[in-house]
Amino acid sequence: MSIIRFIGTENHVNANLSFEESNHIKIQFKNKVEVPHVSILLSGFRELNEHNYIEQSDFSEMKYLYRKIDELTYILTNNSNDIYIESQIPEISDENYIDFLPEPYVPTVDELKLLKISKFSKICNTNITSGVDINIDGTIEHFSYTEEDQMNLKEIFDLVIQANVPMYYHSDGNSCKLYTMEQIIELYTTATINKMHHITYFNQLKMYISTLDKAEDIDAIEYGIDLTGEYLDTYNSAMEQVKVGMNTLLRTE
Repeated sequence: MSIIRFIGTENHVNANLSFEESNHIKIQFKNKVEVPHVSILLSGFRELNEHNYIEQSDFSEMKYLYRKIDELTYILTNNSNDIYIESQIPEISDENYIDFLPEPYVPTVDELKLLKISKFSKICNTNITSGVDINIDGTIEHFSYTEEDQMNLKEIFDLVIQANVPMYYHSDGNSCKLYTMEQIIELYTTATINKMHHITYFNQLKMYISTLDKAEDIDAIEYGIDLTGEYLDTYNSAMEQVKVGMNTLLRTE
């Protein structure tokens, strides 16, 4: 599932995106409430990063309707003269009929980049929201880190730091219990650093993908490969700054 924003609007819309063929992109909305008015649908759109809403793919030229498949599914194109024509089945006798299989569509390099970046964005978001494991008194407990969890944990962390007292919280599937100040701090810092790791790693991986010009090189990339060169340098610098910021915050408080 992708998050998109149509040109000229501020609303974020959930939809599945997929390339049908060159210059065609299929949008499948979750429900009828998400489907915008046709004037907005045909204004072009941008795909946003799932956890920070930063633009990651530009489809502003996809503002012509190629085909409406059903009430939730549309295929857009960037060519106003590109019109869908219902295919005709030739009348051929059974004994002479041979099934025709069209050549499979081969995405362009730019389309492969967009697909790969969109895939990695989802992996990045999953790695953040799935959370972290923390050793609590000799037992490993897992804590999810969805957007709601992030807000809840930040509030508890602030209270712990300001009041210097233990607080109640809960790990996945367990009842609330009292955690020490040190345990809350470890949980918050670990989850925050994990989030910043994936955001920064994905950003630098996306920058690297943008430099590639061969389909086989793009296909070969997997989320989790080692960064190198300037991308690794930027990642290391960013993560070092995150740690400095966390240490400064804890010393200040």
